[in-house]
Amino acid sequence: MLPRNLKKHNRLISFLFVILLINIAFSCGKPDDTPGRKNLFNENVLRYDVNSPFTSLNPAKVFFGGSTNVFPLLYSFLFIPDENEELQPDLAQNWSYDRKSFTWSIHIRKNVLFHNGKILSPEDVIYSLNISLKSFLNDIASQVDNISAFSDHNVHIRLKDDYPNFLVKIWDTPILPRPDGTDIDFFYHPVGSGPFKFKLRQGNSMVVLEANKDYCAGCPAVNQIIFLFQPDREKAWTRLLAGETDIAQEISYKNFQMMRQYQERFYFNQYILRFYTILLYNTNDSLFSDPAVRRALTYAIDREHIVKYILKGNGVVANGPMGVGSPYHNPEVKPLPFDPQQAMALLKEAGWIYDKESGCLYKEGRPFEFTIFVFDESQIEKKVASYIQLCLNDLGIRVRLRAFPFEDFKKRYFRNNQFQAVLTELRGAYRNPEYLQTNWSYIKNGKSAAGCFKHPTVTGLFKKGIAEKDLEKQKKIFYKIDLLITSLQPGTFLFQKTAIDVMSKRFRIPHPFSLTYEGIYRLKYASLDQDWKYPQQRAH
Repeated sequence: MLPRNLKKHNRLISFLFVILLINIAFSCGKPDDTPGRKNLFNENVLRYDVNSPFTSLNPAKVFFGGSTNVFPLLYSFLFIPDENEELQPDLAQNWSYDRKSFTWSIHIRKNVLFHNGKILSPEDVIYSLNISLKSFLNDIASQVDNISAFSDHNVHIRLKDDYPNFLVKIWDTPILPRPDGTDIDFFYHPVGSGPFKFKLRQGNSMVVLEANKDYCAGCPAVNQIIFLFQPDREKAWTRLLAGETDIAQEISYKNFQMMRQYQERFYFNQYILRFYTILLYNTNDSLFSDPAVRRALTYAIDREHIVKYILKGNGVVANGPMGVGSPYHNPEVKPLPFDPQQAMALLKEAGWIYDKESGCLYKEGRPFEFTIFVFDESQIEKKVASYIQLCLNDLGIRVRLRAFPFEDFKKRYFRNNQFQAVLTELRGAYRNPEYLQTNWSYIKNGKSAAGCFKHPTVTGLFKKGIAEKDLEKQKKIFYKIDLLITSLQPGTFLFQKTAIDVMSKRFRIPHPFSLTYEGIYRLKYASLDQDWKYPQQRAH
């Protein structure tokens, strides 16, 4: 009984410490608060903690990670969705569609300046659209016949077929300066035309933007935004409480419960992330070439346990490649249950025999053992990988874990198969199902992003589904894709995190708070609340 009592005692002490911390932050403050510390609360600088490191600030090269938090404020777009998902002007002042010729006509603002002083032209828009379509939206690119400049301020996009929903697919294309013979250093000197311009960075840990006085829609009210890579979410939360940061991503549900009583001091946004965590298998490896073996591994992993105890309830079990809440998810597709007996039965059918003496599975003299690659900076994923190691060990499967820094980690599986298994995140099918095709289908001049996974029926269905313009017919095709990929289990679809983002009301924002791409863009409207009081100035 003593260890259990000690555990309860330690939990009680931890709880009391957190309550003390909250009381200190929100009642009278600390007796030894320095003037410099108090000045943080009145400084017109927005501090923004992100949970992934910063890499290149070139949006044509980077699809996810810490840098994507910077893009919506560093760059401009042609249009931006409002809270009702209706496109509103950004660089584009107006636009129209000629259904007879399948042509979009887009009128661009005049006298827009890039941060280096160059005037933005239709040629910059054409360059940016072409590079985005080529890099991320290959099958949308196949629908484009031609993109051309009609005048000094007009761009025409002629399509091969009727596509009235086309602009919704491309709105998040950042507009970059067209190369003019001089290379832009997108790591240390990126150039955009957005409301903030690049000031400095510290390696992969910090990026600083400053207000763009020449911004086409007027200089932002916030002087600077400091993006800081903070991988430890508990530290980001305590920094938020102490006033050392203004935005914290994906705080735990436990911390949210403690903070929600302070609604007058914070904005909250709770949602399911559109990326799912997957234990991706290299289906080219003979160990994982049999779908029955891959299904067995999924049966062996208790994903409900992961969500409840490792994520602390901050997630849901993944339901397949489309993603929880996706309009393209087949409602008949359910997550495979935790069933170690079924897992062992499938492995036995596949020829794997359990050796009682060694406690391992063998087939033709070969032990069932493999290595899982994990992202070095992610503590949650490391815990998940360790738990998967224990689950598979119970079946006689030996698993090694190997951690890599972000860039090296990604290179080993992204359109590559230099791995056996990798614990990573992939995007579901929400606004753009074309992104899903990039993950699971061989595409022209490339390989699927998910470890070179290849299946001819999947590829054929994607080709048919992307070409289908009728949304209801398209959904039915994607239902088939969802069912097929889930049955093949190219990876164990583990979970999707439920995120709770928080922002201090030290800054006023005229729109609902969120850290979606469009939500981050709207931070340009933030302004320092002059009536906001430092906690020590508030009454008990």
